[in-house]
Amino acid sequence: MRKRRFSAGVSASPPGRWSREAPAMTAREGRPLDRPIILPGHDSDNRALPFAIEGMDVRGRAVRLGTAVDAIVTAHAYPPAVAGLLAETLALTALLGSLLKEDGVITVQAKGSTRAPIDFLVADFSTPGDLRGYATLHAGPDDVPPAEDAALGELLGAEGTLVITLDQGARGQRYQGVVPLDAPDLATAAESYFSRSEQIPTALRLAAGRDAVSGHWRARGIMIQHLARGGASGPAASEVEQENWRRARLLMESVRREELLDPQLDLETILFRLFHEDGVRVFEPIGIAPRCRCSRARLRDVIARFSAADRAEITIGGEIVARCQFCGKTYHFDPAEFEG
Repeated sequence: MRKRRFSAGVSASPPGRWSREAPAMTAREGRPLDRPIILPGHDSDNRALPFAIEGMDVRGRAVRLGTAVDAIVTAHAYPPAVAGLLAETLALTALLGSLLKEDGVITVQAKGSTRAPIDFLVADFSTPGDLRGYATLHAGPDDVPPAEDAALGELLGAEGTLVITLDQGARGQRYQGVVPLDAPDLATAAESYFSRSEQIPTALRLAAGRDAVSGHWRARGIMIQHLARGGASGPAASEVEQENWRRARLLMESVRREELLDPQLDLETILFRLFHEDGVRVFEPIGIAPRCRCSRARLRDVIARFSAADRAEITIGGEIVARCQFCGKTYHFDPAEFEG
């Protein structure tokens, strides 16, 4: 019998109905800075920036990932198209994670169709700002579309699913939503999640790519949400509120991919360009770092739950070798540790 190595990661949940009503993940205001816009000239990579468009009942997040996303993506030898989609997913996950009001973990999973190039892609954000992610392929890299910006359907197929999970730990509950990946891009699929699960008008822009000079990966994202007065949204909102939302969305959608990925344009500058006529205010940023939560103790607990037959199958050369799929770190165990 052929032995196989054990890789520890996250398994995709099967598509289905909402497990339970999820708490609204809405942009919360942090501590206001001394002025509405910070001038450029400071280190602005690897952070999420809360903001509000005053007078329009719109709150949002902008995220800029540089070395953080590059470290995660380049830890694996992914084809450019897979690396690009993972980088976008990391930006989306950072946006969602920065909404957490309490300690917790946000996980974004994309499950590909049976014959799609990508089998599984996952990223998670744990408070206060730890980010990680990885992808697995159904076939070899030669079967992946060569274009770095390949369409979502080309990579995940026509029957893929997007799963977003909020885990609040021992003190809270676990919420999960599943939506089909029938959208043209990841941002539109995430908008569908908010529309179906939380009924909060939400608009997103995501972009990822390699820097033309350094070749390093960069990723950015902007998310806005309409919070109608008195908590009303959708049909209950007034015509003025709905018009404000349409305007905010059109303004956000006007930003070009090249602007999002321009290393010379920080988040404050982009937000000012988009929303300065309506009064945009930024709040204290949230730092983000590439950090894996794997440990020898965690993997040992996982292996201890295996049957003796399963442990025998992953024993190679007299030892059990376990590799974290997120960061690639390898752990070695003596099978005798699990006897008795």
